Amino acid sequence: MSKTTLPTAGFRSFFSYIAQFKPRFLLVGFGFMISNACLAVVPFFIGKLTGALAANPVRGHEAVMLTWLLIGLSVGHSLTWHGTELLYMRFIRPLGYWYENILFRQTIRQPYPYFVDKFTGKISSYIGTISQEMRDFLDNLFYNYIGQVVSMVALIAIMASVNWQTGVIFTLGLLVMLLTGKYTVKNMGEYERRASDTMSTKNGKIIDAIANFVNIKSFHKEMVETAAVEREQTIMIRANRESFWWSVVFWMSMSTWVRMFIWPIAIGLNVYLFLHHEINIAQLATLLSAILLFSTSIWESVWYISQFKLKRARVEEAHKYLFGDSNLIEQFRADPDVAVHAPGFGESLQFANLHFAYPEKADTPVLADISLSIAKGEKIGIVGHSGSGKTTLTKLLLGYYKVEGSQLLLDSAPIDATHLSRLISYVPQDTSLFHRTIGQNIAYAAERNVTQDEIVTAAKRAHASEFIDKLSESYDTLVGERGVKLSAGQRQRIAIARAFLDDKPILILDEATSALDSESEILVQQALEALWADKTVIAIAHRLSTLRHMDRIAVLDKGQLVEVGSHKELLAKNGQYAKLWAHQSGGFIEE
Repeated sequence: MSKTTLPTAGFRSFFSYIAQFKPRFLLVGFGFMISNACLAVVPFFIGKLTGALAANPVRGHEAVMLTWLLIGLSVGHSLTWHGTELLYMRFIRPLGYWYENILFRQTIRQPYPYFVDKFTGKISSYIGTISQEMRDFLDNLFYNYIGQVVSMVALIAIMASVNWQTGVIFTLGLLVMLLTGKYTVKNMGEYERRASDTMSTKNGKIIDAIANFVNIKSFHKEMVETAAVEREQTIMIRANRESFWWSVVFWMSMSTWVRMFIWPIAIGLNVYLFLHHEINIAQLATLLSAILLFSTSIWESVWYISQFKLKRARVEEAHKYLFGDSNLIEQFRADPDVAVHAPGFGESLQFANLHFAYPEKADTPVLADISLSIAKGEKIGIVGHSGSGKTTLTKLLLGYYKVEGSQLLLDSAPIDATHLSRLISYVPQDTSLFHRTIGQNIAYAAERNVTQDEIVTAAKRAHASEFIDKLSESYDTLVGERGVKLSAGQRQRIAIARAFLDDKPILILDEATSALDSESEILVQQALEALWADKTVIAIAHRLSTLRHMDRIAVLDKGQLVEVGSHKELLAKNGQYAKLWAHQSGGFIEE
């Protein structure tokens, strides 16, 4: 198996998780052990019964007692098995689903760059892979692994009780089967790992394509996307075919060793010993019934060991992609759900010689030497050509990336960007909604449960109620994937309605009115002015006319702050801002 499957962080994390439920595991495990033990001792008592019946004279009383005992073992197995199943369903089965909650929780709490660097569809697929494999592991642990251990112990004990030669035959046979299985499983595992990785990539592409079906329809790329998925499917089929071939080799070799060597030699040997009066009929009956009942346990044990290795390979592949080699539960316990309160904001927000480069391009600064102080309640506009650093500045304020040192100051004290983001409400340029109701989307940004009246009021203030009231289900209307049922302008007004409910002292507007028609823009601009009356505002815009009444305007160029002043002051300077204003076309900066 490839070295990529050697780390065990995935299963180590899961074992750390289930360790806290030890009492229920012991209870359910003991129940399945008792149930399997009822079957494991059957060959021994079959031999005893055979001996009682073959005795001369027949030991009738002993035979009747042994008959009832065998019936009792059968009934006992059934009762304990099904009773333990109920305990399993109550105490163990939910654990696999609860673990999926932890997987999602720890994934969704990853920082912004984590999602930028990874394939979103693959993340989703791998969460499903780990959770399903762990649920399968729990099923196998109680339904198969415990039974195999009990069966093998019983088989060894029974062999030893008959004669040592038979024990040697089974021991040597088991060793040969383990060696054969190790070779076949090694090959099967490698192809299984490839198939797992390809399947997650394929599933990710399917999710990505469906989520972006508007683009596919717009550019008529149905066949292109289908071909991309089919290519991944072809790779997966090839890997699955190779894996299946090695599984066929595995079962064929196991069956060959058991049915063509172990069975014939063991049965022939013991019949020979019986005919030569070295074992009695009871011992022969015990041996034959044990072979019939438990000989398949030999190759099943090898199979379950091999399958565990394959499952571990799939889990480790997924866990490494999602969380690296870290113990997920240790992270979970070290990062509890604790309410983080927003810091106080009394006087000013400052950028102090702010430098920033994206982690993947650490030697290419995007922002350089930005120094700017924004007083509480001040309205600041940010302008500049595309690539000047406006979006990056917004991402830093929202805590998407870590800002080193004391480059961000709140009331003259250094502050972490993630803490600063608690003070900010945000209206993006491109609003992506959840596939939920309009009411749920409006209320999403609020930090408390809001009433229907508050949702309606926010919608009215954002002039969104004008189109919402016309919908058949009003605020209960589902907006579709990413809000596809609504126009860009309608989605933008939903985003603005959110801002009315997300009552934070700092408001960032990223082209907040760019998707509105002229009439709506005037109304929404009035609503925004009412919203930001007592807030600190940072507004990014290409349409310079929307920033004329800002207290100050900051001009960025190639990641540097080149000018700061009011609209009139900047025009009077006849610098960068004046050139932007002079070259506007239709109110927008010409790129």
